[in-house]
Amino acid sequence: MKVFNTCCSLLIGCFLARALAGEISELTLDRVDKSKLDYYLIQESGDMQEKVLLLILQGSDCNSIFHNDSIKSEYKKVWPTADLLLIEKYGINKNLPYSSVPERVDCPKSYIINDSPKQRVADIKAVLEVVRSQTKYTKLVVLGGSEGAVIANLLSTQLDYVDATVAFNGGGRWFMDDVLHNIVSSQQNSEELKASIDGFKEFSNVILTSEETVGIEVSQHGYNWWRQMLAIDQLDLLQNVNSPLLILQGSADLSVSPQKVTEMVLALGEKDNIKYKVYEGLDHGWENSRGESKRNEVIFDIHTWLKSIL
Repeated sequence: MKVFNTCCSLLIGCFLARALAGEISELTLDRVDKSKLDYYLIQESGDMQEKVLLLILQGSDCNSIFHNDSIKSEYKKVWPTADLLLIEKYGINKNLPYSSVPERVDCPKSYIINDSPKQRVADIKAVLEVVRSQTKYTKLVVLGGSEGAVIANLLSTQLDYVDATVAFNGGGRWFMDDVLHNIVSSQQNSEELKASIDGFKEFSNVILTSEETVGIEVSQHGYNWWRQMLAIDQLDLLQNVNSPLLILQGSADLSVSPQKVTEMVLALGEKDNIKYKVYEGLDHGWENSRGESKRNEVIFDIHTWLKSIL
């Protein structure tokens, strides 16, 4: 396993000063069940010899990716000249306003019931088939954070035309470990902590050993999402990724377990196509203990790695 080294930070200012161009196209596909799948394509102007498509995948929140400004204005800069592809999750479109409330009351029921890793992968494949048939892209880069990192890894094992993948703060081998890490990190009272841990373990056991439970909703996710997330073995996924993959993790992440991520990467052994970097003191959103965002530095590092690949 090779470790990705930080590049010269003095160049970050110049890199981030580049202006973004391109207009957003709002597009729709019909799923097999006749529901609408919305996606957005931001195409850069000009003819480029190496035309890159950058697919960015959001995390597990109940929000429209259309309103995710950090993706369109910041993460887009990992490859500024690329066309940017954004895909909504099941039951969500841009009419859903952005909310930072974890348990929002207006989260669509169709999203809660139907959203899952398998559904997201199926949707992404359908959109890519259309987009790639309409424009000749020479490279495809997939970038995902949190749950989006898991989806990016899944795609890398199923598509033979992914040229580079970036997965950040996506958790360790088992989702169970990451949820327990989050519970421990967010609760101080020992009695409440034990009750929360026992409760989640019991819930997980029911999910993994039972047939679909209609109407289940926990943290605005339904049975399919929980069953699939708890069953995914990310170590197995990574062992089957043969294209270039960059894994990034903040050491102060309270949402997923940095320790379990490192253990998973070490368990891979020598796999030269995978690079791993830990950012000391940064949390799930790339902020340090003083609340200062270091996202630009992370984005610059991703750009530098992509330059060595593309």
